[in-house]
Amino acid sequence: MTMPRALRARRALRPLHDSSGSAALEFIAAALVLLVPCVYAVLVFGAIESAQFAVTGAARHAARVFVEQSSPTAATRYARDSALVSVREQAPHATKPRVTVTCRGACLASGGTVTVRVAVGVPLPFLPQWPSVRQFTSVSVSASATQSHARLGSAG
Repeated sequence: MTMPRALRARRALRPLHDSSGSAALEFIAAALVLLVPCVYAVLVFGAIESAQFAVTGAARHAARVFVEQSSPTAATRYARDSALVSVREQAPHATKPRVTVTCRGACLASGGTVTVRVAVGVPLPFLPQWPSVRQFTSVSVSASATQSHARLGSAG
């Protein structure tokens, strides 16, 4: 008994149209296409948030350190050093902090205020950090804090 020609043709083409197992492959491909950018976004936002916390704390601490000193040169040096240590502890991947100190009134006189601004660059993960492309592969993060000098001086 011979098979009809149409049935033989259909059976011959069946392996070409068999889709068993392709759902798993499609799921893996779709998961990679969607998962990799999401994981990268989490890494980027985590690095930026870490640096933001670091510069906020560094600026606040540097302003407090500044007003506790007796001379403006020592106050500036200690403020810069404390900002550097704070940023290095909390955001080791960030660039060296740029610390700017400005005073309104007399810096260390009664009633004077000091504002400390701390800025760092945050390199984006897994991107090259060559000098020519660094401006495109990093994000600048900054924070400032203002501290008033005690009206009656510090108790010591």
